[in-house]
Amino acid sequence: MKRVVTAALMRAMDRETIEEREVPGYDLMTAAGREVAHSILEHFDAEDGELVIILCGKGNNGGDGFVTAALLKDAGASVLAMLVGAAPGDLKGDAKQAHADWEEAGGETRAVRSEADWEKARPLLEEADLVVDALLGTGTTGEPRGIVGYVIDDLRDIEAPQVSIDIPSGIDADTGAAPGAFVDADLTVTLALPKRGLVLFPGRAAAGHVEIVDIGIPEDVLESGDGLRVEVPEALDLAVRLPRRHPTMHKGDRGRLLVVGGSAGLTGAVALAADAAVRAGAGLVTVGVPMGLQDVMATKLIEAMTLALPQIQTRALSREAFDPVALFQAGKVDALALGSGAGRHRSTLSLFQRIVEELPVPFVLDADGLHAFAGEADLLRNTASPKAPVLTPHVGEFAALTGADPEEIEADRIEIASTWARRLGTVIVLKGAPTVIADPAEERVVVNPTGSETLATGGTGDVLAGFIAGFLAQGLDPIDAALVGVFVHGLTADYVESEWGTGYGLRARDLIDAFPLALGHLFG
Repeated sequence: MKRVVTAALMRAMDRETIEEREVPGYDLMTAAGREVAHSILEHFDAEDGELVIILCGKGNNGGDGFVTAALLKDAGASVLAMLVGAAPGDLKGDAKQAHADWEEAGGETRAVRSEADWEKARPLLEEADLVVDALLGTGTTGEPRGIVGYVIDDLRDIEAPQVSIDIPSGIDADTGAAPGAFVDADLTVTLALPKRGLVLFPGRAAAGHVEIVDIGIPEDVLESGDGLRVEVPEALDLAVRLPRRHPTMHKGDRGRLLVVGGSAGLTGAVALAADAAVRAGAGLVTVGVPMGLQDVMATKLIEAMTLALPQIQTRALSREAFDPVALFQAGKVDALALGSGAGRHRSTLSLFQRIVEELPVPFVLDADGLHAFAGEADLLRNTASPKAPVLTPHVGEFAALTGADPEEIEADRIEIASTWARRLGTVIVLKGAPTVIADPAEERVVVNPTGSETLATGGTGDVLAGFIAGFLAQGLDPIDAALVGVFVHGLTADYVESEWGTGYGLRARDLIDAFPLALGHLFG
C-alpha cells in the first residue's frame, strides 16, 4: 500500500528530516529537482535545444523549479525560467539559493510581476515544447490570486505538454478541490509521498500521470504521524489478498454464498450480483428470490441455484421469508449478500432487519438492503455476524443511512466514511469518484485507484456487491474482500476500455465476462 498524506503531515516530515535528522533543506530541494528532471527526460524530448519554460513561484516549489531548470539545461534543453509574482530579490532561504545556483550556471530568469509582464512573456510559452509548473506547491489553499492566478488561467490555452512539481498549482493538496484556476497537467512528479489531492477529484484528473519520487526523507519518517491513515493499493496488494487455491479443492471449499433479493421488475440486479459472485470464485451460489420469480431467475441463471421464498402480493420478499432463509443458511452458507433488486416494501425491509440482527453469518448489505436501515444506522452496531459487515452505499444511500448531507459527504468522503465505519463497526465501501474503503478496526481508509466514469451505468453496483460477497464467501476478511472486490471491479472496467479503445457501450455484464481476462492481463 502506498501511503497518502496531507500537506501538514508532509511539512512535519520535512521538518523532522531537516531539524532532527540534520539533513539540509537544500539537499532535499536538489534531490527533488534532480528527480523531476529525470522524470521529464524519461517522458519528453527535453534535450537537443527543445524549449522548456519553467514557471516558478517564490516559495520552495519555485526553488525545486530552478534546480530542475539547471539540470535540464545541462541535458541540452533550451531553458527559460519565469519567476511569477515576485522579483529575484524577493526570494528567501533554499529557493534563493536555488535561484543563485541557476544563474551561476548561466540560466536566464524573466520576472513576471504584472499582467503587462505576462502579456509580453506569454508568446514565448506558445513556442515552448514543454512547460513546467513550479508555481504554488502544496502549501497554498484557496483560489490562486493576482498575477499567479492570471497565469494559471492562461495556461489552459497553451498547447505544449505541462508538468507539475508535487501537485498541479491551483489544486488543494488535501481535498483535491479546485476553487479557481488550476493547471491541467500531463505529468505530475510528486515528492516523497502522494498528497490526498492527487487521489481525490478533480485533483486526480488534473494531475495526469503521477510519478512518486524519493527525495531522501528517511523511511521511518515517512511512516510517522498519528491520526487517520490513508492508503492507495497497488497490484501486489491485490495479488497477496486473492483467495488461495490448492490442487485438491472442491466446490465446497471455495465458499457457499446465499444472495437474497429480487422483486418484480428488478430481477436483473440480483442476477448480476449472483453471476459476479460466481465469477469471483465462490464455489456454490444460491439466489433466494420471491417464489413468483423463481422460474424467471432459473432462466437467467446458469451456474447459480435458486431458492423460492415467501412473497407479498406484489412479488417482493415477505418478512415470512426469514425462517426459510435461516433454515437454509444453517451450516450451509459462508456469507450472505442482501438487497440487490429487493424493492422497498415494509415487509421486505423488515426481513433484512431481522436477517442482519439474528443470523450469525458474514454479510454484504447493498442497495435496498441498506434502505432497511435508513435513518437507523446505529442498528447495524448490533448484528449477529461474527465478522464486520460490509456496506456498499453510493452517496445518496449513505446520506439516507446516516442523515449526513450529500454535499458534505462528497467534500469529505475520506473522513466521513472512516468516522461512520468505526462508529458502526462495519466496513464501508463508499462508492463514487473515487470509491473509498473504510476500516472499522482502525483509523484507516483505502482509496481505490482503478475505474472511471465508464462504470456509471445501471447494474455495476450489483456486480461490485457480488464480487465482494464472492470473496467474502471464500474466507477473506471483510476489509480484504472489500478492497479486492473494489480494485478488480475498477480494474476490469479499465481493461475493457483499453481493449475496446473506448468506454462507450460498457454494460454491467461486460465486467463479469472480462474479469478473468483483466486479472490475467495484470499478472500475465
